[in-house]
Amino acid sequence: MPTRGLLPGYRPPNLRYLILALVLAWAPVLPTVALAAGEAVPREPAPVAPLRFFAVGDLPYHRAEEAPLRALLLEAASARPPFIVHVGDIKSGGSPCTDEHLRRIAALFASLPVPVVYTPGDNEWTDCHRPGAGGLDPRDRLARLRAIFFADPAVLRLAALGVIQADPRYPEIYGLVAGEVLFVALHVVGSQNGLDAPYAGARAEFEDRDAVNQAFLNRLLDLPAGRNARALVVLIQANPLFEAGQGPEGFQGFKQQLVATMSRFPGPVLLIHGDTHRFQHNHPLLDPARGVPFERFTRVEVPASPLVGGVWIRVDPQAAEPFAVKPVYAVSLETLGN
Repeated sequence: MPTRGLLPGYRPPNLRYLILALVLAWAPVLPTVALAAGEAVPREPAPVAPLRFFAVGDLPYHRAEEAPLRALLLEAASARPPFIVHVGDIKSGGSPCTDEHLRRIAALFASLPVPVVYTPGDNEWTDCHRPGAGGLDPRDRLARLRAIFFADPAVLRLAALGVIQADPRYPEIYGLVAGEVLFVALHVVGSQNGLDAPYAGARAEFEDRDAVNQAFLNRLLDLPAGRNARALVVLIQANPLFEAGQGPEGFQGFKQQLVATMSRFPGPVLLIHGDTHRFQHNHPLLDPARGVPFERFTRVEVPASPLVGGVWIRVDPQAAEPFAVKPVYAVSLETLGN
């Protein structure tokens, strides 16, 4: 081959090395690169857009709160979140437990342009034994609540979210996946999770429901939905009273399962609840092995009556703060009275 015009000693490049150099140069933009040993360099997972949704609870306690709550929920729905969360107590504990009230709130939920992820509160059923609430059997009220909110698919529209049900007897216990985030709605209510209700069979009802809650969360974590999730959000109504240590019997099993979940689930975990009517955003779950709180575990308690408000929650498992929280207040009863 003529070499005129080339530097002395120059040798044409080996064709095999030219091809290898080209492959290595393009490797960053290829899904994988086959290596000599047959291994592959996995592609980095594509970033997932943060998930944003709105959560409320302990509303409405009075008829005067219903109109501002409707306006608040419609304003939130206009931002087109995948759903709106309500963590229970759609009435006060002392007001009458009636089908009429349940249907009125169900109609509000059904009127929203996005589904509603709802978990019941104690005021809807366990506290209906109170004289001011009607002196009714809590089990009958729970049956009516299930019929009005969960038997009619047009109220919450959970089917559109692809929910996984725990048990046909407990339609209010369910899970779903949105934006690689696993959501679990468990039936854990105030009034010591139903144990304070003075009716025959209260303990048996609690024990059965508690067993379904625990088995369902364990089951979800074992399914691909749980194994592939990058964050976990648990929804309950009750404040489980982390500050009380082991605390009341009705919450002990739930808190123990949260600790066990931190060992099973590697990503960030968020608990959203209501019940004690004060906004909270903190890390209250204690790691018994280290004696300090789990930093991966976050608790948010939603604002509540007499304030009509809620929280926007942005879930981004890759962020330094996986759960960004922004409270939004619409109106207070004091404002309505002026």
